[in-house]
Amino acid sequence: MLNSQKICIIGSGLTGLTIAYLLSKFRLQIDIVEQDFNKKKINPTKIALSKSSLDELCRYGLKDIKKKSNIIKNIYLHDSYSSISLKQDLHFSVSNKKEALAYIIDSNTLFSDIYKKLKSLKNINFLNKEISSINDGKFFKEITFKDLIKKNYNLIIFASANNLSLLSKFKLRKVVDKSYNEDAYVFNLFHEKISNNSARQFFLKDGPLAFLPVSSTETSVIWSIKNNSINKKYVSNKKYLSKFFNNHFKELFKEIISISEINKFNLNYSFNELKDSKRTLLFGEIANKIHPIAGQGWNMTLRNIFSLIKVIKYSINLGLEIGNDIFIKKYLDETNLNNLAFATLIDGIRKIFDIRIDSYAAIRKNTLSNLDKNFFIKKNFINIANKGLFI
Repeated sequence: MLNSQKICIIGSGLTGLTIAYLLSKFRLQIDIVEQDFNKKKINPTKIALSKSSLDELCRYGLKDIKKKSNIIKNIYLHDSYSSISLKQDLHFSVSNKKEALAYIIDSNTLFSDIYKKLKSLKNINFLNKEISSINDGKFFKEITFKDLIKKNYNLIIFASANNLSLLSKFKLRKVVDKSYNEDAYVFNLFHEKISNNSARQFFLKDGPLAFLPVSSTETSVIWSIKNNSINKKYVSNKKYLSKFFNNHFKELFKEIISISEINKFNLNYSFNELKDSKRTLLFGEIANKIHPIAGQGWNMTLRNIFSLIKVIKYSINLGLEIGNDIFIKKYLDETNLNNLAFATLIDGIRKIFDIRIDSYAAIRKNTLSNLDKNFFIKKNFINIANKGLFI
């Protein structure tokens, strides 16, 4: 019975393909629907993978990811409210040289590896079709395509925010919808060869600036800047940026040689759910979107996919149908509380560093210094970042 069950994944981005690949292990019939695959592009971003996330992906056959990733052995936090200083206020490190705190991988590399594996699988079908409507059947969801072909599915997964119009019938409810009044500018620095295994987060007065080590000659930058900041006038100017980084971070990078294309993203914190969740689930940014301050967005999505796998295994063992009311409830019970609590924690951290009061900034800096001396608290922070809030 299990082999005859069908899942439709709407969206062929990295989230959709990852879900399809991991679920393909159960030999379900999986359709990946995209209106135009030829126009599908993945933003050339660098993804932070927790050790737990990467280990799990390797266990499912994506072993090459570790070879293609750059290892993070140190994470430094710098409270640079008053001025930029390379002296850390909080430092996380591995206990031995063979361990890793996290990994950095190129999103296109991960996308290409998964796509190649999916193309060789017989139970995966790519449909280049536009959806006209989604309706309830007695034991399934019926999708009608613009060419009038109809298909029935046990479960529909929305994995792309590009298909929001299709969700109008499902009554999307915004549990949290908050704008940070910030834009994130994402680009790569190409610099002289250095030992590059440390991630750094500088909390500047007008927004956090993060460095993610890609290789010995490349570092990814995520700079979140307030809408009213004067820095927004300069951040898209490569000449200014090169001067800025060479002036303030020469000790880290020696010399900036060039800067990649600069991408801009609006930042907000959102948590969505469906009032009518019958045989339907949301994944990726369409479900949860958090501040990139801790590099945890993609790890949240992966933890949700791993929870989905857990519920599928549970259903298989009990002979239950995938996608029914019991299945949906169990998945939501597995993920909703953890996601909301984790996202709220990230939002709380952003608020702490968003308070622009001199006296408070001094207290905050002193608190970070005290936390840096507490091994127990730091170990728990690492565990939360690695596996989620409830571990």
